[in-house]
Order: sequence, then C-alpha cells, then structure tokens
Amino acid sequence: MTTKEDTMKYVLLLTRGAWQEEGSEQERAEVFGGIVEWFTKHRADGTIVEANQLREPGSATTVVVEEGRASMIDRPLLEAKEAIGGYAIVEVPDLDAALDLAASFPVPDGKVEVRPIVER
Repeated sequence: MTTKEDTMKYVLLLTRGAWQEEGSEQERAEVFGGIVEWFTKHRADGTIVEANQLREPGSATTVVVEEGRASMIDRPLLEAKEAIGGYAIVEVPDLDAALDLAASFPVPDGKVEVRPIVER
C-alpha cells in the first residue's frame, strides 16, 4: 500500500490545443466530456489533489518586476502560440507515474508539462 510518505507531488501544466480554437462545437464537447471523465476518475482515486481550468490567455494580466518596481501588462506573459489552459496537482509514487498520467490526458492535440513541486 502506498502512503503519503511514498509519494511526490507534481504539477501538470495543460496547454490549450488547436481543437479548442479550431474544432467544431461537437468535437469540443466530446473532448471536454473525456476531460471531465479523466478528472473525475483521478480525483476519485486521490491522484489529483487540486485542478482548475484557466480562462483564455487574452484575459491575463502580467505583473513585471524590474529593479524592484512593478508594472502591469494587459496580456499574457508569454507571446507564444501555446498557452496554459489549466493545471492539475497530482500525488503519485514517482516521475514515471506522473508522466504516464500526463500521457493519458484525453485530448487530440496539446502538451502537458510535468514539473515536480518543492514542498517546504
């Protein structure tokens, strides 16, 4: 039996895929249905400890700190085609388990960045 002492936490950063922007309404509904099932399953078994979908990148405001002064930019931090669409914090035995979970994320296209969480 796996105990909390035998697990590590990782954040899965889930990118928005082309299916979200370019897919038909039916395709988006089907993909979101699969995503809801995936989250429901992994929350129920205790693997996902927290997760949220993020609003579209255009809703972001970025705070930039330079030489101790903060300024705001009314746009996402990164000027990139890929944008984070959500995240999940997972608790699993090791990196391989986190990678397997990320690989099972049910989207037709997209990326999942897996990053260990530093717990202090």
